[in-house]
Amino acid sequence: MRPLESYTSEMKAVIHEANTKKGFIGGGTMAWAMMIVGVIVTGTMTYSLTHKGMQSSALWKEWVDFAAVLPVTLLEGSALALVYGRHHWFRSSEQRGIANIASWVIWILLAATSITHFAFGSTSNGTMQWLMSVYASYLLPLAIVGVPMLWKKLYDAAPESAMRVAVLEAEADLRSQLVEVQREQNSLMVGAYRESMDTPRVSAARRALFEQASIEHAREIVGFIEGAEAHTESARPEDQRERSRTAWRGGQVVDGRDGDRSPN
Repeated sequence: MRPLESYTSEMKAVIHEANTKKGFIGGGTMAWAMMIVGVIVTGTMTYSLTHKGMQSSALWKEWVDFAAVLPVTLLEGSALALVYGRHHWFRSSEQRGIANIASWVIWILLAATSITHFAFGSTSNGTMQWLMSVYASYLLPLAIVGVPMLWKKLYDAAPESAMRVAVLEAEADLRSQLVEVQREQNSLMVGAYRESMDTPRVSAARRALFEQASIEHAREIVGFIEGAEAHTESARPEDQRERSRTAWRGGQVVDGRDGDRSPN
């Protein structure tokens, strides 16, 4: 029985060879030649169908010849890239499973495109014409849209991408929990403050502060009144100030002046 180290070393050798040697394996040259010829042939048929579908639209009218090449690139390029990726790029089980299924789906679509291209104008069967028109009008455009979604899924399924997404999701979850904890702490602080405002001790202190503030306010008001009287007194003429300071008591001047003055 072979030891585990031999299997491990053999696996590492295969991985290293897949990373460093990008050439063809045995029989690979012929296989890739046939696949390239196949996608060229089916690409011309895909181009014909997409060109017919786009030329009636005002959006593609001015550059329909180039626009029809883009769906061909998506479908035919993906057919080849998925085969190549399973040998060199895709390292997770999910990636490899998706690529295997998607590769066969795309080749089946290319076969349906070829049948539609050859048989759509020559068949007289109404059912077949309806089926091919449904394929050319609905299924083929949906497949063109589905190809970028396929590559997005393959990118997400890569081990490096999955690890990065997992780290970012964990960080986002932690930040959300921290925000929730901060909100709970703020609510507790506000609740504690409101409860403390209703205690007898705080009420007495608040009442004392209000009383002190009222006293200070009253003092300010009295000071304003006294200051206004002093300002009015200083603004009067000298004779009026002397006259205002003269007081009579029983016919006698009591503010320091001599002499009697009888009231009128």
